[in-house]
Amino acid sequence: MTAMTAQSDTSQPSAKERFAHALTLVPEIKDVETRIRSTFRSDVVLMTEIPDYLLTLGGKRIRPILALLCSKALGATEITPDIIDISAGIELIHMATLMHDDIIDQSPIRRHKPSPYAKYGTPATLLSGDYLLTRAFGLCSRLDREIIEATEQACIELVEGEALETLLHQDEHSVEKTLTIATRKTASLFRLAAFCAANLTGSSEETTQEMSAFGESLGIAFQIIDDILDVTSDEATLGKRPGLDIAERKPSMVNMLWLQSGDPLAQRLLQAPQAETEGEYVDKALQALRNGPVIVKSKEMARHYADKATQHLTRALGNDLHNLTPEGEALFAVIDFALERVL
Repeated sequence: MTAMTAQSDTSQPSAKERFAHALTLVPEIKDVETRIRSTFRSDVVLMTEIPDYLLTLGGKRIRPILALLCSKALGATEITPDIIDISAGIELIHMATLMHDDIIDQSPIRRHKPSPYAKYGTPATLLSGDYLLTRAFGLCSRLDREIIEATEQACIELVEGEALETLLHQDEHSVEKTLTIATRKTASLFRLAAFCAANLTGSSEETTQEMSAFGESLGIAFQIIDDILDVTSDEATLGKRPGLDIAERKPSMVNMLWLQSGDPLAQRLLQAPQAETEGEYVDKALQALRNGPVIVKSKEMARHYADKATQHLTRALGNDLHNLTPEGEALFAVIDFALERVL
């Protein structure tokens, strides 16, 4: 099995339909959300209100879903409290990073609504993110040492990735550095979800390594796909204006490949935004990029990492693709769904 197999046979369900089916295999995601909400308890109202507000904005919950699916694909006959706790902990960490990212980027919108930063201000949102990180470690600290250390490492990488993501007009960047940022800032939690699932199901060291590599490769693919969607999608789909990576001079994969292409229009990415003409520039940039060679190359890179994820997952599940469990099939559907968003 390879990524995007569904597209080769029109009689088969689409990747989106297969992903929707995957969600039915992990009804325990409701238990994870209940566990998440249970950590919001505080006699300081904002420490409950802000996380609850962010949670109600929605999202795919892909990280806890990944932990649950991986656990079942590796033979878990039941989802234990430990798996629920780590799944909730990983999502809490993700939520905290969203709050901190919105502050750093000064983002007014998240998923069509005011971001926590815009609604509650910097101090309260910053403290709320710190609060969630502490709650997350409270959950993870009850588990074995390997999971505690893996969680610590993932959080270190998150911070390092954020620190490396300086703006294009402030620092020198490259495609390789952008991949490093994606690996640390995004893929670290995907890897953690897959690693914890393997660890908690008693998988072999080899299987655990393959599952971890699967998660990391999938996370990199997801980040590149998000970079592409910032250019090719629309506000209704994104929940925010397209072209923000261009306007903010982010070292996204699309921006780096655009600079690498030699297009003179891309050179303005190396200059600080100019408020009076920035809107016009972003419109020209989007028009130049959409359906152009840079997007094609970005899609090829996303497919490369999705294919790597497929290879690692295949080995983790024993190289027997004819006898996959429904949850194993669902993990391949997650890869295909990620690609289907841009291909």
